[in-house]
Amino acid sequence: MDLRRFTLTVLASIGFASSARAASIHINPLDERIAYTVRISRDEPTTCLFPAGLTALEGGNVSGQAADQPPVLLSYQPGAAFFSVRALRDDAKAAINVVFRGKVYVLSFQTAVEADRAVSFSDEIIPVPTFAAKPESLKNLIERARRHDLLAQQYPALAQTTERASPRNVTRYPGFTVTTADVFRFGAEDTLVFRVELANAGDTPLRFDPSGLAIRVGPNIHPAAFTEGAGEVPARSTAIVWFAVTGGAGGRRADLSVRNTFFVLVPRLP
Repeated sequence: MDLRRFTLTVLASIGFASSARAASIHINPLDERIAYTVRISRDEPTTCLFPAGLTALEGGNVSGQAADQPPVLLSYQPGAAFFSVRALRDDAKAAINVVFRGKVYVLSFQTAVEADRAVSFSDEIIPVPTFAAKPESLKNLIERARRHDLLAQQYPALAQTTERASPRNVTRYPGFTVTTADVFRFGAEDTLVFRVELANAGDTPLRFDPSGLAIRVGPNIHPAAFTEGAGEVPARSTAIVWFAVTGGAGGRRADLSVRNTFFVLVPRLP
């Protein structure tokens, strides 16, 4: 196990160990489209960890020299994969742009009663605990979602227990896109069923790991618990994939709404 994977595993274990600690230790998806907000305090340092060494930091209201009397004190060694910040004022605010692997990640810092002690940014899909659901049960929910229109005609009362949205929002990747065509919510099972369209614009087949599919809602990642898909999209073609997301972290209900903006995370294979 390499150091990066070990660190992420330890942070994930700590984060789920107790509800008190989960509030101050976070693992976020590494996504340049998100403006991250991190809580800091005067009494505790906050450490931000990336998967590898950073290219550069550009900050405002922050300095590595306490003699400058900045609102936020920064501790960073060039080329390191992490840096730490601490507020020097009760109302301190600061911003840092992190240049990493040719992309810019935007972080804002503000004082709070409880600081985020460790914030890890991961470029991997990190599994989180979910409700125990049998694959057969999830497969049945996907089948109900697939036949939703027919069931609505034949069994209106049954269809009324299912919420549906067709957002058509698009998650873009180099060479392919993922469109969230339909989302179905089964409230009693605390499960969302997704029908997504993977459009491969490349001249070679797109290969991906169906078991690694996940959705992102804001900064939170919810892995698929069951997927129906071949894991390959031919060149210049589109494929339909169905998958189910059930429950939330720590065995709690997620109660996700079909009205959320969903980004579909697809682990591409060579």
